[in-house]
Amino acid sequence: MRMLIADDDDYTREGLIDAVEWSRYGIEQIIEARDGAQALRLAAQHKPEIVLTDIRMPKLNGIAFAEKLGEQCPDCKLLFMSGYLDVEYLKSAIRLAAVDYIEKPIKIPDLKEAISKTVKSVQKSRRLTDELSIKKNLQQQKLAQVLIEGTAGREAVLKQCEEAGFPVNAGYVCVIVSGSGLSGGEPELLEELHDFWHRQGVQAVGNVTGKGELGFVLPLNRVKLERTHALAKQLLISHDSLCIATGSRVADLFEVSQSYMHARTALNCFFYEPKARFSSYAEFEGTSAGISPQLFVDFYMLMKSQPRELNGWIEALCDRLVSEERPPREQVYSLFASMGKAMLQEKGALLAGLDGVYEMKDIDTRLSAFYTITELKEYMLAICSSYCAEKAKEAEYSHTVISVMDYVAAHVSKAELDLPEIGQHMFMSSAHLNVLFKQETGMTITQHIRDYRIELAKKLIMNEHYKMNAISELCGFASPSYFAKVFRLCTSVTPVEYRKLKLR
Repeated sequence: MRMLIADDDDYTREGLIDAVEWSRYGIEQIIEARDGAQALRLAAQHKPEIVLTDIRMPKLNGIAFAEKLGEQCPDCKLLFMSGYLDVEYLKSAIRLAAVDYIEKPIKIPDLKEAISKTVKSVQKSRRLTDELSIKKNLQQQKLAQVLIEGTAGREAVLKQCEEAGFPVNAGYVCVIVSGSGLSGGEPELLEELHDFWHRQGVQAVGNVTGKGELGFVLPLNRVKLERTHALAKQLLISHDSLCIATGSRVADLFEVSQSYMHARTALNCFFYEPKARFSSYAEFEGTSAGISPQLFVDFYMLMKSQPRELNGWIEALCDRLVSEERPPREQVYSLFASMGKAMLQEKGALLAGLDGVYEMKDIDTRLSAFYTITELKEYMLAICSSYCAEKAKEAEYSHTVISVMDYVAAHVSKAELDLPEIGQHMFMSSAHLNVLFKQETGMTITQHIRDYRIELAKKLIMNEHYKMNAISELCGFASPSYFAKVFRLCTSVTPVEYRKLKLR
């Protein structure tokens, strides 16, 4: 706590400083002024919490000084001292909300009592200020969440804007701050960045929107969109572990959620370009496409029939995603999780590799810790290598049976796929081929086709991005209704029920 003592008498100032052990009251710094004008300059410079001032001083008397001080330091607590117990001075002191008025010559017990009273007043004001600040921060965080989600009614949103002091008739843009070093420190950084925007004249509101991620809503009533981009880049200079993505400019308060989704699209840049740190939706617009469930079908075919080809396939897939398609990162996470789980499920939910043990229960957690497609690729390649090593240990089927399995995997999407077609492809009697297949596998080719389709469907259903109609078609069922019928016959639940059970 800082205290300013203003008195034109040097002996009085020195005597006051020596008479009291100021640190006992939490006062660490004493600033001295010999007249009202100097006191005003020093107050503007040091922002003291307490001012003890004489009333009769040269250049600017204590009352005039206190009046001007109220403009510079409105929260400062005043103590007046004077040898003239004048009614007018008392009235002025009351008008200026002085905490106390001390008569000269000053008695030390009176001074200590007045100081104690003033310090308590400062502490009370601080508590109130902190409480108001916390309340306002919570209001702003709640408002940011409501605007980003876009689910609240108009009246409720307008009321929250009024409570948070947020402009309602301005353009808006959403900004997402992300980074691998952010996880765990979101609340502290939220407060720091909130202060940064406000220092720049931007009335931003923000909240934690996910692990390692902050979302801000910036009104554009005082700054242009280009200025927010410049400020974001300025922010990155002092925070080298962060990345910032900005959404599109929207005109209406109730379109903020759209800007947020655009900012999420812009986040893809960091997933595919690890060295990039700033991305705007304007630069990224139109470059993102969705992932086709056919990719998993292709993967599953290789996993079942040609596991040695998996690593090369994943390498090529990642190269294509980076250079051409760039689908939303959430869909890439989901695809890779499905692939990893498929391999682990095939091997009893656990694979041991050179780099460690891979377990089904860890897949989602491990993948969510990766921020780039390169990290995802390396993790998936490690699982593939372990999977291939385990597959190599298994007793292999005959060339004939493997050829049948390969053909089924490659043509599973064909609804007309049946035993005669496979026999014709193999240049063998269908009946004889079926006997050979059953001798080695314990099931007929028709049963194998059905089981393969159901197992593939299960894997696809686990990915919530894929629609049931598309899954039905990819798995070779003649219609969605027939798919549901066969699936229920094999699993006792419908495809929709299966998804709910597994994703619960």
